[in-house]
Amino acid sequence: MSRKIRQHTLLVCLCVGGIVSSTCMAGAEPVQVALSEQDFFGEVPVVLSVSRLMQPVSEAPAAVTVIDRDMIRTSGFRDLADVFRLVPGFYVAHFSGNEQVVSNGLNNRYFGRVQVLLDGVSVYTPMFGQVPWSALPLALEDIERIEVTRGPNAASYGANSFLGIINIITRDPIQDRGSLLAVRGGAPALADAVARHGGKLGGWDYRLTIGHKQDHGFELRNDRQRTDFISGRGDYRIDEKNTLQVQAGYTGAVFGRGYFDSNIDVPHDQQVQSSYQQLHWHRVYGPDDELSLQFYHTYNSGHEAVTSTPYVSSGIPILATFLRNDLDSERFDFEFQRNQRLSPALRVVWGASSRLDRVRAPLYLNTIATQTTKLQRVFLNGEWRPAANWVVNGGAMWEHNDITGTDLSPRLALSYHMAPGHTVRGGISRALRTPTVLEDSGDYNLTLNVGIPPGTATIPYFKGGHGLRPESIVSRELSYLFESNTHGFSADTRLFVDRIQDTIVPVSTAGVPYDYYRYRNAADVTMKGVQTQARWRAGATQLSLSHAYTKTVIESAYNPDVAEDLQKSNPSHIGSALVSHRFGSGIEASVGYYQVSEMHPIGDGQFLKHYRRWDARLAYDFRVGAQHGQVALVMQNLFAPYYEFRRDNEFKSRTFGTLSLEF
Repeated sequence: MSRKIRQHTLLVCLCVGGIVSSTCMAGAEPVQVALSEQDFFGEVPVVLSVSRLMQPVSEAPAAVTVIDRDMIRTSGFRDLADVFRLVPGFYVAHFSGNEQVVSNGLNNRYFGRVQVLLDGVSVYTPMFGQVPWSALPLALEDIERIEVTRGPNAASYGANSFLGIINIITRDPIQDRGSLLAVRGGAPALADAVARHGGKLGGWDYRLTIGHKQDHGFELRNDRQRTDFISGRGDYRIDEKNTLQVQAGYTGAVFGRGYFDSNIDVPHDQQVQSSYQQLHWHRVYGPDDELSLQFYHTYNSGHEAVTSTPYVSSGIPILATFLRNDLDSERFDFEFQRNQRLSPALRVVWGASSRLDRVRAPLYLNTIATQTTKLQRVFLNGEWRPAANWVVNGGAMWEHNDITGTDLSPRLALSYHMAPGHTVRGGISRALRTPTVLEDSGDYNLTLNVGIPPGTATIPYFKGGHGLRPESIVSRELSYLFESNTHGFSADTRLFVDRIQDTIVPVSTAGVPYDYYRYRNAADVTMKGVQTQARWRAGATQLSLSHAYTKTVIESAYNPDVAEDLQKSNPSHIGSALVSHRFGSGIEASVGYYQVSEMHPIGDGQFLKHYRRWDARLAYDFRVGAQHGQVALVMQNLFAPYYEFRRDNEFKSRTFGTLSLEF
């Protein structure tokens, strides 16, 4: 391992050793290992997403970051994707003003290798493996918390949980009784609005939210957006044991696409739609004995048409050509899950699911036919306590899909509570990433009108691999977690080594008469490093810190260009800091700091220098009779401009104000 990783390892060992030694020396008494349950479970963060079991963070089988609604509010972020700048190791950027990128390694536009769930609904698209962040029918005001698993979690959520899980958990409707109005405005031509109402109708607790969002994007891009969405959730308590939850959402948007300096992809608009429907039934048989059934459907579409401008290429006149790009994808998913306690020391969660994906993309797949992919899953995860201060987590996911066949993703983790508030965890897991429809079956060609001789010319851009192996990862980690409820402080450090084989990369391929890109299993990569996060809350002050150091080693590659692309795709350092303080008289102030070292995202990205960004927010709470309101001023990137993903995405200082009223 590199010198920096050894230094972090030594630091963790010294901290652990010093804590144990000082505890043992106090009063010349040895540490008592028979700790009470309250020592471990009293007022500690609890997560649901890592193993599908409700667990304290200190007993989860993988590193996890919890982002609560206070952090989202004090950050001043307007876009959901930006929130993940607070997570160690997560790279966040704008590919364009209306398209964000969130990834945790091997950073590129589409294939983030991170599973994203919205209240249990998987929102990545089967075509690209991409999350349509700007088109999600979700308001930040409706989020209760976000749980981010920083590492493979295929044992719980399957193949595309390759480098992490983001689970967005919305608020219970009973928490949002009454109404909310919120508006936001500023530069560049930014205008947002959210209206929400929650109440009770018969036996239903419900929430209905509508929203609007628009801006002009970056100065040098045609990337404006105008988005309208509506979402609703209803919870019905059938009886003491059974509850029913219904959710749905719809987004309709217009996104600017194309480039000012292009003759083919000239500036134009894309019509975008996104929707989901979810039905969830939950039955409680007793303590640690529950059954749930879930069905959901998601739909995403994008439609754009453009007429290219005439130009000359290699002495051949290219005439004006009408081009059309239609993309429709949908997903149907049914899941059964059972949680049970088999003994005082052992509890398990097991279940199965079945999924159907349908994609129609004539331009990308070179066929008007709809491509269908089926997936079946069976999973089992368990938590075993062989002793009071030991916790063993183990489990696996079995999957069968139409693209790569049958796969198995196991995980084993061991946690040891050295003393109250001090935990060491070691774990190993294996995960897979199934190729997307584009990687497996893509056949993207442009057919243009030409003048000499009159006719058409077909230019291939990229083709799928047809028979690609799934990417595989074996991840090993060692973590130390510290928590002090007395002082309101928590921290964790994760050392990891991720060995990735059969990495899928678009490789330049010679063709006649044009070269093109073909997706291949083109490299084996090792990523190793250290991730650290810390939280402190003392009265009216909150502080959140995160940092990640990653070293990328190319073990083998199809050619030197592939090796160079992958090597540069990971920034070696990503860091963040967010501090907020509530003053008297309803005044709140916060400052955020974010940094990313130099890098070159894969694919459509360009080389980017190291940047540092400072944000600030100032808010004032007020009351008008029985109504509560807040006015806030947010200033993003206070100092020098920097570039995100591409050098025509120049992120300059932005200032906007928000006004909200609850009644």
